Amino acid sequence: MVSPHHVVKIATALSAVALTASVAVAPAYALQDIAIEDAVAQSGSVTADNGVVMQSDDQSDDQTGGQQSQDSMPDNPNAKLPDNVSDEISDDATVISEDLAVTPEGEVKNIETGEIVTDPTLVGTKDQQPDPLAKTNGESFIPVSAEDVKNAVADANVQLSKFESNEYGAHWGTYNNTKAFFDYQNNLFVQQAKGVIDVSEWQGDIDWAKAKADGVEGAIIRLGYGEGNNADKKAQRNISECKRLGIPFGIYWYSYADTPALAKEEGADVVAKLKQFGVNPSDLAYPVYYDLEKWTWEGHQPPTDPNVYNNIVNNWYSALQSAGYKNLGVYSYTSYLQGPLKHADIYAKTTWVAQYGARMGFDSFPTNSRGWQYTSTGKVDGISGNVDMNAFGNKEYESLINLLWVVRDEDIAVGASVNAPYTDLEYKWQSYNVNTGKWKTIANWNSANWAGWSDDVGTYWLHLEVRDAASKTSVGEKTIAFAYVPGSKRINATYAGWQSKDVLLGVSSDNAQGRYKIKIYDVNKQQWVAGFNGQWAVWEKPSKGIYWTHFELYTSNGKLVETKTYAFGV
Repeated sequence: MVSPHHVVKIATALSAVALTASVAVAPAYALQDIAIEDAVAQSGSVTADNGVVMQSDDQSDDQTGGQQSQDSMPDNPNAKLPDNVSDEISDDATVISEDLAVTPEGEVKNIETGEIVTDPTLVGTKDQQPDPLAKTNGESFIPVSAEDVKNAVADANVQLSKFESNEYGAHWGTYNNTKAFFDYQNNLFVQQAKGVIDVSEWQGDIDWAKAKADGVEGAIIRLGYGEGNNADKKAQRNISECKRLGIPFGIYWYSYADTPALAKEEGADVVAKLKQFGVNPSDLAYPVYYDLEKWTWEGHQPPTDPNVYNNIVNNWYSALQSAGYKNLGVYSYTSYLQGPLKHADIYAKTTWVAQYGARMGFDSFPTNSRGWQYTSTGKVDGISGNVDMNAFGNKEYESLINLLWVVRDEDIAVGASVNAPYTDLEYKWQSYNVNTGKWKTIANWNSANWAGWSDDVGTYWLHLEVRDAASKTSVGEKTIAFAYVPGSKRINATYAGWQSKDVLLGVSSDNAQGRYKIKIYDVNKQQWVAGFNGQWAVWEKPSKGIYWTHFELYTSNGKLVETKTYAFGV
């Protein structure tokens, strides 16, 4: 038995957004962004602190005093936990069954897909209440907050299980409902974060499938060092495996340059080996990093003048850029950046920093995206021994998916720009007709980020899903409400005039391929009494009365674009 305060009142009307559309105004526009950007964060046990969810080492029992199964719903040990929770399910929604949640506005949605549920056996009608047990197939279910379910899913998925705090308290957690990394005082370093490892031949033959399954979401692969040396012995294998498994990767090159001339040679060596191993600029989800550290090399001394280092960096950059590799960065550690590398131009290129401490000491990151190498003693399945661990992400929240559109003559081209560390993406476009309640696939999964959308005039939801082409891992999805009018061509003139006892009717538009219909509605009889195809028609000898003359414009493939209606007295 569920106590009264658990009872959820569900609105039965489909009213996700209140929209109005006029076909006489702008042809298409986004009315409201109804997506909640990307990702339920993955974390271990969590505790809340000032709105931030942090990783904790302690595992407490649930409120009943017993240990709940990791795969069951909170407060409902016999109800299976979903594999994921859609971004469309807000934290303040209430989960009411294994697969349904109700929003504060009363909309019932599928937990995993976020689609609004309209089945009257589940949500009822305006005149008929649904059986409350229909949602659970007759089983009892205690409603629970969506936030609790999301946290339970995160715990059950155990992603980044080995990406734990470093020795000094820097730790993983969540922020803005995304995975995040914090320093020991809970100051945010990055949100929308990814757990990334950097590797070399010293990690041996890595079982990349196991590493990915253990939470590795990216890799920075050593290609080599200095100039004139062999490539890293495992670079080719590591690159090939990351490509095969769809693991986003970047490259790093350790520098021994003490002069700008040697830096240029190092850059040429990097380019040669990238091409040797088949790494195109488009393959790189993370930059090619120039690793600048205080090195030891018999008979040589590393530079100490930041101006010399700046010329070294510029020459290396020039060699890479001239070969088409534009996604570049500098890697170093805080003390070196505050010494020999202390130059504004070098800081403007530094996006990855090592700091094995409680906090990040470098505070001059030039871009919103950045990486913190926070430990060198990480443990990951598939790698024997230690491995460097990094948190890469954004300081400020960035929309991962942005929708674009261009109104063409007879349809609308819809497109997307995606900010995600994947080199090859696939897209699926759908539209939902708010009036008819039907979904339509505009373009099924393919590599094109643009699609032609052809529909009748009306109010729709435009929905896009994006995934990694290699691994089929979901990158995210976005939905916007859209007042759709197909194309940019409109009715520009209508005519109704007497010819003796008949009425000549006409309509024109600026669409040379347009198709037309003309109709007559008898107001007294309340019915259509005549209809014609084409731009011109003769309405023969109409009887006395009040009528509507109605003109319709269609695209060449039969999609309604616009209507015009006028009163006509006889």
